[in-house]
Amino acid sequence: MVVLPPYSSSAPAPTYSTSPRPDEYLLQRTPFSGHSRPTGTFVRNKHGMTVVLNGQKENTLCPSFGRDGVLSGTLFIDSPETVTAVNIKLEGFIECSLTQGYSRSEVVDQTGSLYAKDGPHRKCPGAIPFARRFPSTFDNHGIHYALPPSCDITLPASKFLRCTYSLIINIVYRSARFLSKEKSLLIELEYRHRTRPSRPRIAERSLRSTIKMCPEEWLQLPVALTAALDPRPPGLFVPSLGVFGISETVPFHLQLSGPTRCLRDLFVTPPYSVQQKYSSVLRVSLLRQIAVDESHIGQKINTILEECSLRPLPPGIFGVHSSTSDDVLNWEGEINLQDIDTPSFDIGTIKVMYLIAVELCPPKSSPIQRAHFGFPMKITTDTWVDSAEQHF
Repeated sequence: MVVLPPYSSSAPAPTYSTSPRPDEYLLQRTPFSGHSRPTGTFVRNKHGMTVVLNGQKENTLCPSFGRDGVLSGTLFIDSPETVTAVNIKLEGFIECSLTQGYSRSEVVDQTGSLYAKDGPHRKCPGAIPFARRFPSTFDNHGIHYALPPSCDITLPASKFLRCTYSLIINIVYRSARFLSKEKSLLIELEYRHRTRPSRPRIAERSLRSTIKMCPEEWLQLPVALTAALDPRPPGLFVPSLGVFGISETVPFHLQLSGPTRCLRDLFVTPPYSVQQKYSSVLRVSLLRQIAVDESHIGQKINTILEECSLRPLPPGIFGVHSSTSDDVLNWEGEINLQDIDTPSFDIGTIKVMYLIAVELCPPKSSPIQRAHFGFPMKITTDTWVDSAEQHF
């Protein structure tokens, strides 16, 4: 018979803490990829009814919901004894007024009953809880698209693009034996499907210091030119990711090369000085484009949101080359997205997109013809960092 060796109890496990001790230091921390949900309430009262919505930021003026968000709360009624029916409706519309007329499409239509009097002995409760979930998609001409975000974009000539969502509570009261009256309460809602880039972009904004080490982080886009001297097309360098959060600053690098004489015609034609040439001849701007395709009638409205400043890079404009040699001009700059409040979206018939626009406007004496180019980029509600950060 084999006897097992004796065992002694093991030493207790050491204590663990998320904070290092004085003789320790933190090697790495992985943030939680999520956002804490708000725990406040939104309250609206009118016509003897009070609606309390849960899961909102404190002191918010407009309740906000995201993709598959649940609109939950409680309806309080001051005089429930005369109520015969209580109905709830969640609706959403997108309206567009452009050069071809006005259109209005429904994107959400959910109705339901919170109370209906079946007989003489069933009374309406004074407090009725409710919950409704936002759909993630809607049907537009047989194709399902993600719900468009709430927006109110004002365009020139009193035109607009607007997407609104609302919660409507309707109460039917018995005012006399065979008469009834209705009262409604409408609450405007903000819907925003949160999105982010698929990966972070390089933190260094300078092309010169990163193009050799990380060439895959930059995308070069040629801008075609036509000229008698046949210069090489200018190149726009932008982060190759192509997707940026609303609060980001996007770097870019612009390069123009060709015969020195050709470039001289662009930038130093009298009576202008060299310092005046950049903004008048070469422009980089942030462009918002709204494209509408309804009833086989397509139209686009472009709006310049920002004119970007160009910073010339050394060795100067023309260097020491002769008039017959080639020269290279370089500029860098940033595009600020902080003033954008509507992310990119596409519902088939209406598309909101953003572009980095490059425009070359040579003087009449230059053999180079006018050229323009737009690089589309997707704008998301969050940056990669915003989506990963969490307070501990």
